[in-house]
Amino acid sequence: MTNDLSARFAEAGLDITVEQWRALIPAYKRDGLTQGELCEVMSQEKTGVSRLVSALEKRGLLRRESSKADRRVKFLYITEAGRTLIESSFEPVVHVLAQTVKDVDPAELAICQKVLWQIITSPEREEKLLQNVECSS
Repeated sequence: MTNDLSARFAEAGLDITVEQWRALIPAYKRDGLTQGELCEVMSQEKTGVSRLVSALEKRGLLRRESSKADRRVKFLYITEAGRTLIESSFEPVVHVLAQTVKDVDPAELAICQKVLWQIITSPEREEKLLQNVECSS
Protein backbone atom coordinates (compact mmCIF):
# COMPACT_ATOMS: atom_id res chain seq x y z
CA MET A 1 0.00 0.00 0.00
CA THR A 2 2.88 2.36 0.83
CA ASN A 3 4.53 1.65 -2.52
CA ASP A 4 1.24 2.22 -4.34
CA LEU A 5 0.71 5.49 -2.51
CA SER A 6 4.27 6.65 -3.25
CA ALA A 7 3.71 5.91 -6.93
CA ARG A 8 0.38 7.78 -6.91
CA PHE A 9 1.97 10.80 -5.23
CA ALA A 10 4.68 10.82 -7.91
CA GLU A 11 2.10 10.48 -10.73
CA ALA A 12 0.15 13.40 -9.26
CA GLY A 13 3.32 15.49 -9.04
CA LEU A 14 3.17 15.64 -5.26
CA ASP A 15 6.62 16.08 -3.73
CA ILE A 16 6.04 14.17 -0.49
CA THR A 17 6.88 10.79 0.95
CA VAL A 18 4.25 8.61 2.57
CA GLU A 19 6.02 9.05 5.92
CA GLN A 20 5.95 12.85 5.58
CA TRP A 21 2.30 12.68 4.56
CA ARG A 22 1.53 10.58 7.66
CA ALA A 23 3.15 13.29 9.81
CA LEU A 24 1.26 16.14 8.16
CA ILE A 25 -2.21 14.56 8.37
CA PRO A 26 -2.56 14.91 12.20
CA ALA A 27 -1.43 18.56 12.00
CA TYR A 28 -3.93 19.12 9.19
CA LYS A 29 -6.71 17.65 11.33
CA ARG A 30 -5.72 19.46 14.53
CA ASP A 31 -3.52 22.51 14.37
CA GLY A 32 -1.44 23.04 17.49
CA LEU A 33 -0.90 19.45 18.54
CA THR A 34 2.35 18.82 20.36
CA GLN A 35 5.28 16.98 18.89
CA GLY A 36 4.78 14.38 21.64
CA GLU A 37 1.18 13.83 20.56
CA LEU A 38 2.42 13.36 17.00
CA CYS A 39 4.85 10.70 18.26
CA GLU A 40 1.95 8.85 19.84
CA VAL A 41 -0.38 9.19 16.85
CA MET A 42 2.32 7.92 14.50
CA SER A 43 3.51 5.26 16.97
CA GLN A 44 7.07 6.36 16.37
CA GLU A 45 10.05 7.29 18.50
CA LYS A 46 10.77 10.88 19.42
CA THR A 47 13.98 11.14 17.36
CA GLY A 48 12.37 9.87 14.15
CA VAL A 49 9.43 12.24 14.49
CA SER A 50 11.78 15.11 15.29
CA ARG A 51 13.69 14.48 12.04
CA LEU A 52 10.43 14.30 10.09
CA VAL A 53 9.17 17.54 11.61
CA SER A 54 12.49 19.26 10.87
CA ALA A 55 12.33 18.18 7.24
CA LEU A 56 8.73 19.38 6.92
CA GLU A 57 9.63 22.66 8.60
CA LYS A 58 12.56 23.21 6.19
CA ARG A 59 10.19 22.65 3.28
CA GLY A 60 7.75 25.21 4.68
CA LEU A 61 4.97 22.68 5.21
CA LEU A 62 4.92 22.77 9.00
CA ARG A 63 6.07 25.19 11.69
CA ARG A 64 7.02 24.60 15.31
CA GLU A 65 6.42 26.92 18.23
CA SER A 66 7.75 26.43 21.74
CA SER A 67 5.24 26.52 24.57
CA LYS A 68 5.43 29.68 26.65
CA ALA A 69 4.89 27.59 29.79
CA ASP A 70 7.51 24.92 28.96
CA ARG A 71 10.03 25.56 26.17
CA ARG A 72 10.64 21.79 25.83
CA VAL A 73 7.09 21.36 24.51
CA LYS A 74 6.73 22.14 20.79
CA PHE A 75 3.40 22.89 19.18
CA LEU A 76 3.00 22.04 15.49
CA TYR A 77 1.09 24.13 12.97
CA ILE A 78 0.52 23.22 9.35
CA THR A 79 1.31 26.03 6.91
CA GLU A 80 -0.82 27.07 3.98
CA ALA A 81 1.60 25.21 1.67
CA GLY A 82 1.22 22.09 3.84
CA ARG A 83 -2.55 22.41 3.82
CA THR A 84 -2.59 22.75 0.02
CA LEU A 85 -0.34 19.70 -0.36
CA ILE A 86 -2.55 17.56 1.88
CA GLU A 87 -5.70 18.65 0.05
CA SER A 88 -4.01 17.78 -3.26
CA SER A 89 -3.27 14.30 -1.92
CA PHE A 90 -6.89 13.35 -1.22
CA GLU A 91 -7.62 11.91 -4.67
CA PRO A 92 -4.53 9.66 -4.84
CA VAL A 93 -5.10 8.47 -1.26
CA VAL A 94 -8.77 7.65 -1.85
CA HIS A 95 -7.83 5.79 -5.04
CA VAL A 96 -5.19 3.66 -3.29
CA LEU A 97 -7.50 2.89 -0.37
CA ALA A 98 -10.28 1.86 -2.74
CA GLN A 99 -7.91 -0.37 -4.72
CA THR A 100 -6.57 -1.93 -1.52
CA VAL A 101 -9.96 -3.09 -0.28
CA LYS A 102 -11.72 -3.70 -3.60
CA ASP A 103 -11.63 -7.49 -3.24
CA VAL A 104 -12.50 -7.56 0.46
CA ASP A 105 -16.02 -8.53 1.47
CA PRO A 106 -17.71 -5.33 2.78
CA ALA A 107 -19.03 -7.10 5.91
CA GLU A 108 -15.57 -8.44 6.73
CA LEU A 109 -14.03 -5.02 6.08
CA ALA A 110 -16.53 -3.46 8.49
CA ILE A 111 -15.57 -5.99 11.18
CA CYS A 112 -11.88 -5.32 10.58
CA GLN A 113 -12.40 -1.56 10.83
CA LYS A 114 -14.45 -1.95 14.00
CA VAL A 115 -11.80 -4.11 15.68
CA LEU A 116 -8.97 -1.79 14.65
CA TRP A 117 -10.90 1.21 15.95
CA GLN A 118 -11.43 -0.58 19.28
CA ILE A 119 -7.69 -1.20 19.50
CA ILE A 120 -6.82 2.39 18.60
CA THR A 121 -9.27 3.91 21.06
CA SER A 122 -8.77 1.44 23.92
CA PRO A 123 -8.70 3.00 27.41
CA GLU A 124 -5.20 1.54 27.98
CA ARG A 125 -3.91 3.31 24.86
CA GLU A 126 -5.50 6.59 25.90
CA GLU A 127 -4.03 6.22 29.40
CA LYS A 128 -0.59 5.59 27.88
CA LEU A 129 -0.99 8.73 25.78
CA LEU A 130 -1.72 10.79 28.88
CA GLN A 131 1.20 9.27 30.80
CA ASN A 132 3.72 9.37 27.97
CA VAL A 133 6.58 11.40 29.35
CA GLU A 134 9.42 10.29 27.06
CA CYS A 135 7.74 11.69 23.98
CA SER A 136 6.31 14.86 25.53
CA SER A 137 8.34 17.48 23.75
